[in-house]
Amino acid sequence: MNGAAHDQTMATPTGQIKQFALESGASVVGIADPCAWDEHVPEGHRPYDILPDARSVVVVGSRGPTAGAWRSPQHRLMEVNGYDFRNDAAIHKVANLIESRFDHQAIQAPGLPTGGHLPPMSMMLAAVLAGLGTRSLAANIILNPKYGLLYYSACITTLELQHDHMLEQDVCPHPMCVKTYQRFGKTPCLAACPADEGGCLDGSIDEQGRIDYSLFDRERCVTRSMNFGINSFQVAMAEIVAESDPETQQNMVNSDFFSRSCSAITHYKESVAQCFECMRVCPIGRAERKLK
Repeated sequence: MNGAAHDQTMATPTGQIKQFALESGASVVGIADPCAWDEHVPEGHRPYDILPDARSVVVVGSRGPTAGAWRSPQHRLMEVNGYDFRNDAAIHKVANLIESRFDHQAIQAPGLPTGGHLPPMSMMLAAVLAGLGTRSLAANIILNPKYGLLYYSACITTLELQHDHMLEQDVCPHPMCVKTYQRFGKTPCLAACPADEGGCLDGSIDEQGRIDYSLFDRERCVTRSMNFGINSFQVAMAEIVAESDPETQQNMVNSDFFSRSCSAITHYKESVAQCFECMRVCPIGRAERKLK
């Protein structure tokens, strides 16, 4: 894009909002059409179900753990020290900008589940529809072509913006992974956590080098990667309340497990994931984490 074209783009609300999102901490930003959800999700989980008269969905993605946090052999530190929700901070600012500068309604899209594992609105789907990534063999994690794993947040607004297109080229599998699969029958991520050996992942790649089949055992993964959070707090509280021996009960309250479960709730730390093995071996975005 030449200078004149760039200046013209920046003069539009779409260009201003995208630039502001990047300056606010987002690594990538895209805009999706709210109607694009219609063919993917049922009523009640579409942008205009959350904000009537929604015209656009602004989606931002940010890198969570730093390259150093990825490198640390203490996996707990990856999340506690390296994951700071820059995507949420950026989308809050975007929503405020839309309402203050452009006089249109905006709301951060809710991503946390309200019942079971089903959120009111999927941030994974939002990222795909905004052209920021595609699903992967590794637990259907959305991979961005440049950064690989990103964390996404979205803003629903009544402001009409220019919508982006979905990516035409699948990000996963990476060409290296296709060759690995052809030779060994597994990609690096599938080999890191194989379902046939008690792991969480399984899948296959067709002759065209595209995902043919994928399996993610969510319940098995949760028991390994999300040991601290709302669920662990609920389980611990039930056991503590049911404990009849006062001394044992006191020890349970003061235990490291319960302390970390409380921390997960109060600070929303230690509750996202403690296992990143499928992403550690993923070649997509590795260049962005390869530092001295």
